[in-house]
Amino acid sequence: MNKNEAHQKIKTVELFAGVGGFRLGLEGWNGSSPLSGYRELIKSDFEVVWSNQWEPSTKVQHASKIYEENFGKEGHSNADIKTISTAEIPDHDLLVGGFPCQDYSIANHASQFTGIKGKKGSLWWEIHRILREKSEADAPVKYILLENVDRILATPIDRKGHDFATILASLSDLGYAVEWRVVNAADYGMPQKRRRLFMIGYHRTSPIFAKIKSGFKCNKWLIEDGVLANAFPATTRG
Repeated sequence: MNKNEAHQKIKTVELFAGVGGFRLGLEGWNGSSPLSGYRELIKSDFEVVWSNQWEPSTKVQHASKIYEENFGKEGHSNADIKTISTAEIPDHDLLVGGFPCQDYSIANHASQFTGIKGKKGSLWWEIHRILREKSEADAPVKYILLENVDRILATPIDRKGHDFATILASLSDLGYAVEWRVVNAADYGMPQKRRRLFMIGYHRTSPIFAKIKSGFKCNKWLIEDGVLANAFPATTRG
C-alpha cells in the first residue's frame, strides 16, 4: 500500500448496541485499550460506521442516550430495528451484536423460556434479514460476531437445542461457516462467574471460509489458531 493511502479499517455495524460494549472492545476508548485499563494506546483495525439501540419497553431511551453521549449521534440510530430497511444501513465488513437474551435467560422461570419465538428472542431474525438482504444486494457481510447467554443452547424447554440449531442452520443457508464457544469470564481473570456464548461467522466470500472449504485442519483452528482460540486460550485433555 502506498504510504499516502488511508489505512483500510474493518467497517463495522453494531446492533443491539446497549451503551457500546462491542465498540469499546473494537475501537477502545479515546484511543486507549480496554485490556490495559485504558492506560495504553490501541491500534484499532475497526471502525463502527453505524449502530442501533432501541428499547421498546421504556419511554426514555437511557442506553441510547449514553451511547450518543460517549460516541456521538453521527451514524447512530435509536429506532426499532424492525422499521429500518437494510438499504439504510451502510455496507460493512463485520456485524456485531448481543441480540436480546431475555427469552433465553436463566433469570426467567422455565415456563418463560420462549426462545427464538419470544418477543425479543425473535429479533434474531432481524440480524438474519440484514445479512440476507446485504448478500442479495451483492454487498455480503463477510464476518459476524454475536453474543448471548449460554442458556440459548437449551431452548425451547420442550425441544432443547432447537433454537440454536435453527440459528446455525439459517446462517449456513446464508453461506456462513460458524464457530462458537461458551466462555466463563471467571476463567479469564474476571471477578465473577458469567457464562456467555460467542459466535463468529465467516461468509463464503471471506479468506477463512476458503480455508475451511479447502479442508485445512479445523481442530487446530478451533483450539490453537482461530479467533476465539487466541482470545480465549483453552486446553484439551488427551
